[in-house]
Amino acid sequence: MKRVIKIIWVVAFCVLPVCAWAQWTSVYEYGQDSSLGMGIQLSHSSLNDSKQTMNGISVNYEFDDVPGYGFHMLYTFNEFFTLVMNVDTISDSDVTVKTANTKIKIGEISTIPLTLTGRFHLPINAMFRPYLGIGFGYYFNDFDSSNTNVGIDDAFGFHYSFGADLWINRLENTALNIDVKYLKPDTENDSLDWDAWNIGIGLTYFFK
Repeated sequence: MKRVIKIIWVVAFCVLPVCAWAQWTSVYEYGQDSSLGMGIQLSHSSLNDSKQTMNGISVNYEFDDVPGYGFHMLYTFNEFFTLVMNVDTISDSDVTVKTANTKIKIGEISTIPLTLTGRFHLPINAMFRPYLGIGFGYYFNDFDSSNTNVGIDDAFGFHYSFGADLWINRLENTALNIDVKYLKPDTENDSLDWDAWNIGIGLTYFFK
């Protein structure tokens, strides 16, 4: 399943920007102030390796990159500020323990980040709208392993992001979105600690 999602994500990453670039236009001139939007996205998550001490031994935890998907809902207050709620998935990332003498897979980690982000748009161009964002969220973490010495709980956390909206011609209320987030749940007191970069590409439809 991970391979299928990865193939779909790669195809979308290659095809959607080309279509948007060929057809983009200034749709924002029709007015997107005080508008509600909903959309979907495909993503790629890169979990950063972490280091812990177990029974006096320094242990490195290594994670595999994984594809994913998600949904988002947003409210555009004006041309400068948007509030976004995301539900994403980071599933079945292999966790490998590495010490000075051994390297072994101990399980798989999955998480569902539920995040709220404030995006501050830069007033550069109506067709291309870059933004910076900051927010917080709750992370539903799950660790599938027979190793009872390693675990992780659900946690609150923060994130920051940057990205851009590209407006698509012929689809008057639709925008292509490219979004990059740094996710950091508060898992430092757990035996398994993680943070990640999440790169997403998706479509948003605005209701007028």
